[in-house]
Amino acid sequence: MYLKKLELYGFKSFANKIELNFEKGVTAVVGPNGSGKSNISDGIKWVLGEQSVKSLRGSKMEDVIFAGTSTRKPLGMSEVSLTLDNSSQALPIEYDEITITRRMYRSGESEYYLNKSACRLKDIRELLMDTGIGKDGYSIIGQGKIDEILSSKSEDRRQLFEEAAGIVKYKHRKNEAEKKLSATKDNLIRVSDILNELENQLEPLKKQSFKAQKYNELKETLLKLEVNLFIKEIDKIDTELKHIHQQMEILKKSLSTQEIEKNNFCEKLSEIENQLELREEEVAKIQDEYHNTQKEIGKKEGEINVNQEKLMHYTQNINRLEKEIKDISNINLKTRGELEAKLIQLKTIDTDLDELETEMKDKVLQYNDINRSKSLKEEDVENSKSTIIDTLNAISDLKSEGNRYKTLTDTMQQRMEQIHKEINHHEEKAVAGHKTFIELQQGLTELRSNMNNIMDRIKNITSEKHLLVNQENNILKKLDSMRKEIQHKASKKNVIEEMEKEHDGYNKSVKNILVACDRNQALGEGVYGVVANLLKVPRGYEVAIETALGASIQHIVTRNEEDAKRLIGFLKKNSLGRVTLLPLTSIQKKTIQNSELKIIEGFKDVKVAIDIIEFDHSFTNVFSSLLSRVLIVPNLDIGVKMAKATQHRFKIVTIDGDVMNLGGSITGGSSGFKGSSILGRKRELEELTESIGNLEKEKHTVELQYNQLIEAKNTLDEEVKMLTEKQQDLKIQEATLASKEQQTEEENRKTDVFIKQLKREIKELMEAKQTTSEKYIGINKEIASMEEMIASTKHTLEDCEKHLLIGKQKLEELNEEITKHKVNLASLQEQKRGLLQEIENLQETIKHNEMQCSEKNEEIINTNNQYSSLQEELMKSKKELQNSVHKLNQLEERLTVLKNGKQELQQVQKQTKEMLNQVEEIIKDLHDSTYKLDVKCTRLEMQQQAFYNKLWEEYELTYNHAKEIKEDVPDHINMTKEIKSLKDGIKSLGSINLDAIEEYESVKERHQFLKQQKDDLESARQTLVKVIKDMEESMKQQFLQEFNKIRENFNEVFIKLFGGGKAELVLEDEKDLLDCGIEIIAQPPGKKLQSLSLLSGGERALTAISLLFGILLVKPSPFCILDEIEAALDDANVNRFAKFLQELSFDTQFIVVTHRKGTMESADALYGVTMEEEGISKIVSVKFTDEFNKEIAS
Repeated sequence: MYLKKLELYGFKSFANKIELNFEKGVTAVVGPNGSGKSNISDGIKWVLGEQSVKSLRGSKMEDVIFAGTSTRKPLGMSEVSLTLDNSSQALPIEYDEITITRRMYRSGESEYYLNKSACRLKDIRELLMDTGIGKDGYSIIGQGKIDEILSSKSEDRRQLFEEAAGIVKYKHRKNEAEKKLSATKDNLIRVSDILNELENQLEPLKKQSFKAQKYNELKETLLKLEVNLFIKEIDKIDTELKHIHQQMEILKKSLSTQEIEKNNFCEKLSEIENQLELREEEVAKIQDEYHNTQKEIGKKEGEINVNQEKLMHYTQNINRLEKEIKDISNINLKTRGELEAKLIQLKTIDTDLDELETEMKDKVLQYNDINRSKSLKEEDVENSKSTIIDTLNAISDLKSEGNRYKTLTDTMQQRMEQIHKEINHHEEKAVAGHKTFIELQQGLTELRSNMNNIMDRIKNITSEKHLLVNQENNILKKLDSMRKEIQHKASKKNVIEEMEKEHDGYNKSVKNILVACDRNQALGEGVYGVVANLLKVPRGYEVAIETALGASIQHIVTRNEEDAKRLIGFLKKNSLGRVTLLPLTSIQKKTIQNSELKIIEGFKDVKVAIDIIEFDHSFTNVFSSLLSRVLIVPNLDIGVKMAKATQHRFKIVTIDGDVMNLGGSITGGSSGFKGSSILGRKRELEELTESIGNLEKEKHTVELQYNQLIEAKNTLDEEVKMLTEKQQDLKIQEATLASKEQQTEEENRKTDVFIKQLKREIKELMEAKQTTSEKYIGINKEIASMEEMIASTKHTLEDCEKHLLIGKQKLEELNEEITKHKVNLASLQEQKRGLLQEIENLQETIKHNEMQCSEKNEEIINTNNQYSSLQEELMKSKKELQNSVHKLNQLEERLTVLKNGKQELQQVQKQTKEMLNQVEEIIKDLHDSTYKLDVKCTRLEMQQQAFYNKLWEEYELTYNHAKEIKEDVPDHINMTKEIKSLKDGIKSLGSINLDAIEEYESVKERHQFLKQQKDDLESARQTLVKVIKDMEESMKQQFLQEFNKIRENFNEVFIKLFGGGKAELVLEDEKDLLDCGIEIIAQPPGKKLQSLSLLSGGERALTAISLLFGILLVKPSPFCILDEIEAALDDANVNRFAKFLQELSFDTQFIVVTHRKGTMESADALYGVTMEEEGISKIVSVKFTDEFNKEIAS
């Protein structure tokens, strides 16, 4: 196995894709410092999984991606691929070639591939384990690694030896086994803790389970006794209720007669009360109007007083403002006088200043002219001297320049001919390059468009999928809710159907006859059923209709009297009690008179009971007799008014079930149990059936939606997977094309620039040649002219020095006069500044006073406007006050008349009430008697219903179900004693955990399961301990065997490389072979044994090389990358090093990064790394023979 190929793209300085093909033997990588040759070894380290940024000579991992230059854009990704020849099957994988690829994007994403298939770094490391290849092996050695081998702790140095000994894989497996062992121990501890906890729970649960079983037995016995007691009580109440109903019928007849007489008095009294009420309303209305008028008069008087005070205040304010304006005007007049005086004074100072400034300017101009003239003369003197010197130098230069121009002309002609040839060559290259660039741009545009389309589609799919997931969750919640609701309603429906089947809620005798008719078809001939089953009641009216029907709701309707007689005979014969039968042929229809109907229609929301219900027309007489004289009202208030209006001739029932009986008595309050309604139960059963059907349909629809949604989601997942794979392929294509585009663009730019430079150079050469010829001709003329100029310049120099002396004297006199003028000018300017400040202050005062006058004048105008408005308002208020006083007098007269009429009506009312009271006393006595019976009846019915409720609430039994478990029991007293005894027994058990029976069985079962788990874990732990022990023994033997070989080879190589001396590897603790440190002892020839840190740099490097070669002799690595490890060696040692490389290259392929001649000579192939373009490395490869090697090195 050997390294066959290395591809780098976008890695560090390798901006363009480069490919290095390696053969067996030694390959040298050479190049100047900074050219990027060490980036090749970094690339190999990186692709093999190096994660240390420091080891890769960077500050962050993104530094491995080409960062761009001044002319190149940075790349978005870096990729390195390393191809190994595995034809010898050295690696356990069925491929002759293995390509390992690592790719990293600037976003931080990193990818690994094995033969173009995505994989994990872990997979690559396990594949290469114990081969010496890898970031921790000895296949890649740089200068830093040399120092690390020699300077690190002895324990850390083991890694190299373990890799060479081939125990890394075993050590990795041992670590995995130890982790499993640790996890197994942790699991054992957890299982033991749980077992202990369960054992603590078992005994208490066992006791609780026994107690719960005992409780269930006692509870079952108690249930039977209590149910039998309830049945006896229900039957006893039935007998008492029959006797009370007979007494109540007698009282109702007497009460009806007295109620008629009472109604007559009530009507008369009602009429009087209505008249009184009208009078009182009129009196109250007039009194309210009277009081309001009084308040209005008081309010108006207050407004008038306030407005008169405001008028007086406005007058005072106007007078004050006029006085303030006059005072301000006087102050302004005085201030203006002062301002005029100051302005005159300012004018005088300005005149003096102008004169002084004019005089001083003249002096300064005169001074400047003389000074300028002096400076010019001085410059002339210096210039003349310089000119003489420069001219002499120029004459010398011109003579030598003439000779140079002749030579330069010949050189330019040769260069122009050469440039013409280069231009032709590069123009052909530019045409081809531009064509390639346009093709690459078109390809990139199309590729990026495809990528954008894919990304847009993935985003859309993600959004669609998110919506589908939300819909899926909502549908699942909805389905779960619907299933629970259907289950709940179905359960409720079953209970109600059972109650209907058992005729629950009906009297015992009614139940008996209904059950008998169900079983005996002949007996049931001509029986239509109970009243409750023959009508349909709208929602909300169940309580009212059931209350209106009362006991008649359980009456049985028959075809004729013969059918009724047959049923009564059956009841008598079997002693099954009494029922009321309604033969259709004998029941008479009841009607409402037209006068009564008009009264009813006069009340809103009052309905006749028979008009509310629905029934078959054949039962018209039945329901007419029962409900045509019953009125349904919203509440008691309306019911009371209705009863009075109809003179208590109707039975009136409210929606809530309160009753106004014929004659005037009222029955009402809480029924105590709402679940016993027979009609309500029918309604609920119909609604439940309909609701369940609707829910099932809706559930089916929702399930179809759910299946469609899942199918849509799966389709989207498949599409995303396909698009992601396609996008990944396009990314790679884009990176490749972008690199080519950038490379082509750069080459085109360079070619264009180079052509322009060449053309510019020809133009410049032609111009220069022409100029050079002209200059050569003029040089001799210029030399003659310069010699004449020297003579003239000397004469001018003497004149200038005389004029300079006169100018200096004149300047001193003018300077004294200018200083005096400056002092006088400063004094006058200071006076002017003070005067200007005073003028500004006076102007500001005048302006401020004028603004105050303007504001006050405006305030006077506003006050006058308010004064006029207030006068008008005052006149209007006085007129309104007079009208209110007149109205008050009229209201007093009307009140007196109304009060007198009211007193007359009250007298008549008093007489009528006395007569009504006498009748009401009689009715009250009758009502009291009826009420007592009614209360007793209601109490008994409630007691009976309470027993029904208890049967259902405590035992979930209907009356018929309870009868099925009825037994012959002792008398009432003995039953009560036995029940008390059972309850005491249950109480003595204390708190009961009914779940304990099931919990005990569950805990017991779990305890047995965990006990088995503990045994299995203990067995697994023992197996792992044995495996680790066996593995350690194998590792020790293999490590010691290979270590001894390396030690021998290390000493031999050390002696050969150093030409003597000795070297030794020592285990620090031979008892701890797998973890102990390894000491390196080195003694170069002619030196004492000493610490490695005291060796020279070259000695340290050669020692490390000796160790590396010693390891390679024991276990050759397929390839080895050496990055300038011989840099510190002298030439003699480099030659020894190179010789050893050649010897080892039969078993190990070497790629050496070097700049030493001796190493280059030993190489079979040479790769040169250059940086023609700043910041971008380029590769040049050469293969050569030994003779060519020697020639290159020399």
